[in-house]
Amino acid sequence: MKVNKMNKKIISTSILLAASTIGASANAQQALDGFYISGKIGSSSLNHTIERNIGDTTLPVQDTSGVTTANDSGVSFGGAIGYTYDLNDRFFVGAEGFFNFENANTRNINSVLITDIDLEYTYGGRALLGTHVTDNFSLYAHGGLTVLDFEINNSYTFAPPTTEASGSESAFSYGLGAEVAINENFSLFTEYTMINDVDFAPIAEIAGDTGRINPNDLDLNSLSFGIKYNF
Repeated sequence: MKVNKMNKKIISTSILLAASTIGASANAQQALDGFYISGKIGSSSLNHTIERNIGDTTLPVQDTSGVTTANDSGVSFGGAIGYTYDLNDRFFVGAEGFFNFENANTRNINSVLITDIDLEYTYGGRALLGTHVTDNFSLYAHGGLTVLDFEINNSYTFAPPTTEASGSESAFSYGLGAEVAINENFSLFTEYTMINDVDFAPIAEIAGDTGRINPNDLDLNSLSFGIKYNF
């Protein structure tokens, strides 16, 4: 199932409350702005939707039209390099490039069509806009462009054939984050990231020589925790 608006609000609020509690208890001095590297681990939820209309085509077996959705969660981990700049004592901006290894796999069965999606990597760039709530605790919003690299496999419930292809789609990603400075160089952070309605061209169906291409889209929601080293 897709994460609805209420769930997104609950998750985002939980992140901010948890980070606020950590920030209030920490005594470290806020790290200086500048270049940084970071590493993180988290959980990614992949949602795959197929809208299939068989029209006037027929197969040797009973076939129906419809919309189906499949969801899977997997562990992700990755790293980033970026730069932040303090506009003043309260607000800061930043830019970052990142690369993540993903492990989310969905199997979507729409009547006789089986579509497997294996998400392998996400990478891209993003901008940050935040505020220093205290000397050691910051909140920020982030948004940018993320590329999703995945493998597609089509098969059928009644018999072969099976076809495979690679997919790569870019989409706007956005979310919220919180950071707590441990000392002048190290800080801990947590983030929630959303990518919605990524349309992609699937493999054309080959059973019955239909050549049918069905509308497909992906959603990706990630909650991650990490550590950052500020130079």
